[in-house]
Amino acid sequence: MKVLGVAVSSGVVYYGALSAPGGGQDPAAITEAPERLVPAVGLTGAERLADAYQRIAQDIRVLSPATVVLVGTRRHSNWKYKEASERISLISALMLACAHEGVAYEEWTTERIGKIVGVPAQSLASFPYEELGLGQRPKYWGQGRGSAYAAAMAQAAGDRS
Repeated sequence: MKVLGVAVSSGVVYYGALSAPGGGQDPAAITEAPERLVPAVGLTGAERLADAYQRIAQDIRVLSPATVVLVGTRRHSNWKYKEASERISLISALMLACAHEGVAYEEWTTERIGKIVGVPAQSLASFPYEELGLGQRPKYWGQGRGSAYAAAMAQAAGDRS
């Protein structure tokens, strides 16, 4: 089974893809999976959203995860419209891509993820990459990939609390 963790941060979609075979085997990072998706700079409005959707859907088709788990936002007030709009657009594109590709979609709080993987909710990027079978810290770990991998690992742990 494959699990795709996703974190949206600063207008970028970060991926953390795991192979979770089960049967007592530890989940491991899928190193050939995409690292992130940066929305097209030259597009705006509906064209930018459509492009993000198409690119996310392509990544999901290629990875073919059983589940996509999004790291929920920790910020709930004092948003600037542009920041909130960008995040909501990217999450909407992700949700739509999952629905169209027939992939389960879940959104988990940072508290839930942190509790399962054993790191503080406010610092999911401190999740130890060594637990994924990686010898060095992956690119974009602190920007969002660490959180995305933590979400995928938490989901792979099978916690349904």
